Amino acid sequence: METAQSREYEESANALHSTLLQMQATALIKHAGKSGYRWAWQFVQDLELEADVQLLLDRYVVIRFVKRRISFRYLGGGAEGLIADTQIANIEKYQVAAVLAYQRANGISLVEPEPSRKSQNEKLDFGKDHALAEDAETSQSLSRQRLREAVRQLLTECVQLGLSHLSSSVLERFSTLAVWAQAADHYRLARLLRHVADHVEQLLARATGADEQRLFDDLTYIYGLVEALDSAEQKGLSPQRLLGLARNRYDTFNSLILLGIGALSWRSASGYRGLTMLFWSPEEQSFYSCTDARPDAQRGFNPRARYKAAGPWRGLSAPADACGRQLLLNGAQVSTNGRLSTTETTTAVVQTLPNARHFLDQFSTCSRWDELKERFSLARQSLLAEPQPMKDWVALKPDRFGAGYFDPVRQLLTWPLYDHDNTELRAEIPYSDDNQHAIERVESLADDTLPSGTVLIAKVRRSGSELIVEPLSLINPNSANPVDALHFDEAPKLGVMTKTIQRLKRITTKRGETGLAPELMTSYTAALEAARHALQRMAERGVTESSSRQVLSELSRHLEKLANIGFIEFQKLKIDIPQTAERLIRSHYVLLQYRNLLGEAPSDPMQERGDSPFTG
Repeated sequence: METAQSREYEESANALHSTLLQMQATALIKHAGKSGYRWAWQFVQDLELEADVQLLLDRYVVIRFVKRRISFRYLGGGAEGLIADTQIANIEKYQVAAVLAYQRANGISLVEPEPSRKSQNEKLDFGKDHALAEDAETSQSLSRQRLREAVRQLLTECVQLGLSHLSSSVLERFSTLAVWAQAADHYRLARLLRHVADHVEQLLARATGADEQRLFDDLTYIYGLVEALDSAEQKGLSPQRLLGLARNRYDTFNSLILLGIGALSWRSASGYRGLTMLFWSPEEQSFYSCTDARPDAQRGFNPRARYKAAGPWRGLSAPADACGRQLLLNGAQVSTNGRLSTTETTTAVVQTLPNARHFLDQFSTCSRWDELKERFSLARQSLLAEPQPMKDWVALKPDRFGAGYFDPVRQLLTWPLYDHDNTELRAEIPYSDDNQHAIERVESLADDTLPSGTVLIAKVRRSGSELIVEPLSLINPNSANPVDALHFDEAPKLGVMTKTIQRLKRITTKRGETGLAPELMTSYTAALEAARHALQRMAERGVTESSSRQVLSELSRHLEKLANIGFIEFQKLKIDIPQTAERLIRSHYVLLQYRNLLGEAPSDPMQERGDSPFTG
């Protein structure tokens, strides 16, 4: 029953919500200055909202930057009314960033800042020891070469100085190089340099979110990217995957034909709820997605209700009506990673295909699990490979489906899939409120329920050296509507899992928190970790002229040990690098690459994700 106090809290929260949304760019610029607003705008553009920002709305508004571990409470007033939970240097720009993140999360287009004078000048002064100014006649290629050399030198100097002894001048150099990288169209490098500059700023302010180990990983990652860019240029190449793209770029298609193949609801770790629809392009033989998400602070959004509500484009009565049908999208806007915009300028024409066989024939399916493993071969997982979430989706055609069973201890459903060689591939669905319906659907399927030729649409993920798939929908060749959306379509009967739902709801069900004891580390994993911590300690202490020989000796000892147990790439490391600090960084990169191949480490430090299965 609603009380007077709860109504008062809701009215207060709604008033704060409206005030934040109505803050104008002019007021924010006045609060933080043009440069502060420019930094805040770019900071927010670099965020993946569903993973990086948490919004809470109760008696007051809480805006939390997840990776920075900084929270702001807002009780009213202008941007100065946002109160941080920790000491922050230049807090004004973070306050503006919090407002912009809140506005962007609620669908408001942000006012782009004016370009800085530095980016307009033909010459930039980067210090007396390095004449890094760019002449008017200098080619873009030469500018990029000089940029990469300057970045490499700064990374080396950071390790020489010691990550525990960085100064404000290092922060300024990272920020300046980020501006230069943006002007040189090295978007990916610019984004990472901004990320590191923010991290260094946190270290200098002794903020709780600062961490020298993560900083060393980030510096090493940038070093690898710079080396890859150099190598590509020597071959006359400028690969877009290394250069990167400006954020929020969407290409417009006059017409795009897609097949609706399912949807699911989800909740991210940072407090977002969303509905994502998945589509298949017969012409391009690729997957596309469209997501409608809201922060929990924005009350009233229900993904399951959204599934049957109008949109997201004019002409589509509901996402449910897209499943099993062909859509002709006019004026579709598509991002480089396969996301479809929900812009109102896009229109949809829904078409029903002659039969399920015709629908199914337009897919490229995989029926042999060894081919699937070859496609997702661990040997091809580069540390520099940016996530391409749409390429993680596959259309599987098992020879037979096993019986799905729910494990109440691990809190997930396992569904074995077998190919013609009787090789097993596990499909798994972890328990959550959003996945409960799909678990019941799979559990209710009898062995003889699915006809021969049934295709499973699923997402592939790595679990150590093993491949696991997460089911989305079934395509039945004998059904009037070929797509069975497991997360939404009604089940013919309920499984026995419903008997344990009440007990499960008393157990923590966050993804990944199964309560199981971690698997025992193998000897090579333990050796990698020991070497990683040793390299980390060296980088924190620094490499002076007097300590160089000792550091090099310790480094060689660890690398030799790793090479002797099978990590042979450490034997191939260049030995002609004169600076010990650079050898340390290069060795750390190879070590991180091995950890990545073993499924032990994240890739791009800017790509740490929440629980949204379609973030990318």
